[in-house]
Amino acid sequence: MTLMATLFRSEGPTTTTLVQRCLRGDASAWSMLVERYVRLVHAVSVRHGLAPAEVDDVGQEVFLALAQNLHEIEDPERLPGWLVTTARRLAWRTLQQRRREETIDTQESQMADRGKLTPIVTAMPTPDDLLQTWGRQEALSEGLSHLQPRCRALLTLLFLDASEPSYDDISAQLDLPKGSIGPTRNRCLQQLRTILEGFGISAAE
Repeated sequence: MTLMATLFRSEGPTTTTLVQRCLRGDASAWSMLVERYVRLVHAVSVRHGLAPAEVDDVGQEVFLALAQNLHEIEDPERLPGWLVTTARRLAWRTLQQRRREETIDTQESQMADRGKLTPIVTAMPTPDDLLQTWGRQEALSEGLSHLQPRCRALLTLLFLDASEPSYDDISAQLDLPKGSIGPTRNRCLQQLRTILEGFGISAAE
């Protein structure tokens, strides 16, 4: 048994036993496996300086990746190391994305200050883009209702509020650091896209 596995072993079945049970479709074993290692994954994200919402996102992605690749784990007792490596990669990717978004936001702010604001095209669609592509106002409303309150409030202020509040206003209203508005916006938009796709609505339509 590896040192990492020894450190994170707790009362109950071994990690190998839990993995084998998971592969047989045992939902309770999956819950035990996640509970055993969720703090380890959380600690990796925190050490990389991620915000709480980013830590949660990375945790979800790590265990989603584990669920998708569980059958390829050759030595389950080395699972802690696999989780740490995966969490590090996703945390690093999150940091890189945040820096890109902060750079874009800074450029937008600088151009606005000069009175020469030029639209910057990004990969993430706005709700208006989604409406134009999918043509379903009711789907957008339903999708927003399924978002977490913080995401719903942010997207509403950014795209649906007729008063067009500034980033300073949004930061104050949501108690959200101004520099994290851009990255949070993109995560919320991706969640909205996923929800709408769950309704059977895709960009292809």
